[in-house]
Amino acid sequence: MLLTKVVLNDLGVYRGRNEFDFKTTQEKPVILIGGTNGAGKTTLFESVMLCLYGQDSFEEKKSKKEYQEIIGRSIHRYLGVKKSAEEASVVIEFQFSHEGKIDEFQVIRMWQNNDGKIDETLTIKKKNSTEEEFTELDSVEKNDWQVFIDQLIPRGIVKLFFFDGEKIQNIAESENEEKHIKTSFDTLLGLDLVKQLGDDIGRTLIRNSKGETKEIEQAIDDNIEERKMREADIEKNKEKIVELNAKIKTLTVQSQNLQDDFNKIGGNFAKKREQYAVDKVKQEAKLEEVQKTIRELCADTLPFSLIPNELKELKDEIRNDEKKIEANFEKSILENRFSEISSDVKSKSFLKDVTNEMKDKIAKEIDELLRNKLEASAKSSEPSFNLSTVDMQKIVQLIDDVKKIGAKEIEDAAKSFVVLKNEVDRIKVGLASAPKEDEAGPLFSKLRKTEGELAEKRAEVDHLEHLISQDESLIVLLKGKIRSALHDRTEDRKRLGGLEVGGDVQKVLDEYADLLRGTKIEVLEKEILKGLQILLHKEDFVEKVAINKETFEVKLFKGDDDEITKDMLSKGELQMYATAIVWGLAKTSGRPLPFIIDTPLARLDEEHRSSLVQEFYPERHQTIILSTDSEINYEYYKKLKPNISNEFVIQYDSSEGKTDIQNRYFYDSKGEKIIEV
Repeated sequence: MLLTKVVLNDLGVYRGRNEFDFKTTQEKPVILIGGTNGAGKTTLFESVMLCLYGQDSFEEKKSKKEYQEIIGRSIHRYLGVKKSAEEASVVIEFQFSHEGKIDEFQVIRMWQNNDGKIDETLTIKKKNSTEEEFTELDSVEKNDWQVFIDQLIPRGIVKLFFFDGEKIQNIAESENEEKHIKTSFDTLLGLDLVKQLGDDIGRTLIRNSKGETKEIEQAIDDNIEERKMREADIEKNKEKIVELNAKIKTLTVQSQNLQDDFNKIGGNFAKKREQYAVDKVKQEAKLEEVQKTIRELCADTLPFSLIPNELKELKDEIRNDEKKIEANFEKSILENRFSEISSDVKSKSFLKDVTNEMKDKIAKEIDELLRNKLEASAKSSEPSFNLSTVDMQKIVQLIDDVKKIGAKEIEDAAKSFVVLKNEVDRIKVGLASAPKEDEAGPLFSKLRKTEGELAEKRAEVDHLEHLISQDESLIVLLKGKIRSALHDRTEDRKRLGGLEVGGDVQKVLDEYADLLRGTKIEVLEKEILKGLQILLHKEDFVEKVAINKETFEVKLFKGDDDEITKDMLSKGELQMYATAIVWGLAKTSGRPLPFIIDTPLARLDEEHRSSLVQEFYPERHQTIILSTDSEINYEYYKKLKPNISNEFVIQYDSSEGKTDIQNRYFYDSKGEKIIEV
């Protein structure tokens, strides 16, 4: 396996997209990453495991709830506001060689915050050799993608290659050193799978030889043992709760005393500074919205709403004008009709016995009479406004709209403005009176630390009480299982066949494991010895390494009989011993996996540091080092430089609340520190 790229998106102190190019060559197998504590080295270190194994990436097993809480805290929070990114992800790209063929994979693990619930998505892509693009892996079902990763890169193996330099010494100092080496050794050789197969066959033999009775007896024993363990856990957790409650009582008193002292100097306002700042932004936004509403009302129909009586009179007058216009229209029609009547009177067909002179007189009399009536009517039918019918309809509609708005809406907007203005002024006064954090000084820091410890202890109590409740429920369930199994044991006496073949297969597997383990142990002894002699620069100090094939106890000798015990080794030599074990296990496995080392030179003297820099790191298939400038200083950087393919410096920007990446290390070619930390 060769790591080629790691991308962190809104994870921990990394804001937005942050890419690391990890491509290396055989001649230059080292990637060097510099940074101070808190800059994000550990986040980068852990993100590779997190991307590959998700919930199973931790040393200690985590529940789903604990895992979600960890991820929730890991999603990047923006500085100055109580807001987190909506999602975070880690992307890794790597090459994997198998039977002479190199495949390139991309693994994407994404987390989305869905109202406090973390939704996780795993995606695996494989590069298409023809198109040189990553496409979703279709040779494996999506539900089996995690299984595919576990088979491709077993977690038990990877943890030997990804390690914290400060913790590697624990391998040598641990009382379980032999168990650690055996487990690692069997995992590297694939013997854990052989053992699993043998165990499966063994369980089958038990079932076949004594029917289900043997299995039931085992279940009874397991359930009884589990019940005892849970009962012991309950007692242990109750004792812890008593201790924690005592600490909580003490911390509560301390916190109250600190709070009193803090309030005396106005510190209570300092604690509210951040909330004041957030509230100011919110209230000012609301105030602007109310102001906008008032401006819109004022610019539209507000002036008219102030004269409702006048508007009513105007509307009535316009309605009268409409009636007058209608009447005038009818008058025009009548005038035309009067002319026609006058012509008819004067015609020969009208009153044939009457003379024309008399007809003219009658027509004149009728015409004068009708016109007088129309003129009298016209004087009272003159419109008040010289407006078209369309204009009058528009004005009436505007008046109706003003009535709909009403003065209440305007009054409410004005009241809201006053309230919000007073609130903004109050917040500004609070901000002005609140001392800055640095003015509160050490007292504020001590109070915050005490409150943090108090919250932590209370959370521990809640967690322990939850565990006790779970264990008590499980004990009830276990008691039921035991009663049921005891009943089944008296009923079940089946006998199945297939003993001889199964026994032979199990025997062959055991013999194979012993043979392979014995052969590889010799190789491991030689590789550990080689590593020790190189790293310690003392070829005659350790001349022989012997590993017990049964217990996996490691012994060091000067000559054949002169044993060198671990208490004879210095702290630095113990770490070199542990490093040599890791070296030997990796060499013996024959698996080309990258080494990722955090805090690589901790607690080492100059001689041992030089050994790692000059002998161990360049010898690896790929080595990714996360270091401070005091560990890989200019002297060691200069020695390591010919083997470096790429280098970075990560710096935490406290003003922005995020980590920035530069594609270089701390020093220039002359040894001058060009990046201060």
